[in-house]
Amino acid sequence: MKIIKILQNHGLLILGLVLLAFLLFVTFIGPYLPIIDDSLEETVFIRDEEGTPIPPPFEPNTQDYILGSDHEGRDLLSLIVMGAKETLFIIVAITIIRYVMAIPLGYLAHKRFLGTHHILKWLNGFLSYVPTIIMVALLATLPPILFSDYRIYALVFLIAFVEVGRAGESIKVDLDEAASQEFIESGVVAGAKPFRIFRKYLWPFIYGKLIVYAITDIGKVMFLIGQLAFVGIFISQALIQVDAGVFEIRNDSISWPMLFLDAFRDLRMSIWIPFWSAFAMAFTILTFNILSQGVQNIFKRKDSHI
Repeated sequence: MKIIKILQNHGLLILGLVLLAFLLFVTFIGPYLPIIDDSLEETVFIRDEEGTPIPPPFEPNTQDYILGSDHEGRDLLSLIVMGAKETLFIIVAITIIRYVMAIPLGYLAHKRFLGTHHILKWLNGFLSYVPTIIMVALLATLPPILFSDYRIYALVFLIAFVEVGRAGESIKVDLDEAASQEFIESGVVAGAKPFRIFRKYLWPFIYGKLIVYAITDIGKVMFLIGQLAFVGIFISQALIQVDAGVFEIRNDSISWPMLFLDAFRDLRMSIWIPFWSAFAMAFTILTFNILSQGVQNIFKRKDSHI
């Protein structure tokens, strides 16, 4: 009965943690499993039972290729497992950078310091007016970013920045709500300094919501970079000059969005390549959405007992 009660009260959180544990297992333990080719060896061709050579990409369940292969003949299962660490690192890094900017901006806007509340309102309004994918796509193709040696870092910062207004506005609203509580006013009357008020009164009120926002945003970032990859924009791609006046976009990354490089062609000829990449990204999005809902329920239940 006790286990049933725990499942009823924390079912979403438990499910989210189980999915997250599986995702972390694949990310950090998966590369050492015997069925995973950590060298990602390229295969020029394989032979069928009649000895006829078959070029890549190989279909699923062809010899040792459980999920099939990509166009270079690399095992798709190994690619997804080996690319998990890079993919998760990118989306978590973008989320952390976003909130490193959003938290102080939201706090300063809450305090109306030097007109930051107007800046935040403008950022939120302007950047929310245009869909995020269009905004990032337009800025990512600008020559200063496209030809930059630091393109990866610029694009990571850009993706983080375009949602700073929304994140900062959410934080400001939560701080405004917390500041209206009677216990905050009593701290101000008692002569507490702003930093102490934030640390002792405001932070305990909003940190739970910040955790939920950040976990939710990890899923949103995963969805966004998947969309960008589908239209041919990759974080790690580089523009290489292959001849006089001739440039070629190359992507040496093994992150999941990389498998969308030839998505439109693969949808007609090798659908398993974008399918399994999309499945891995969808699983990640689902994991963090369920986890955020579970964490949110925990804090809601905690607040209801205060």
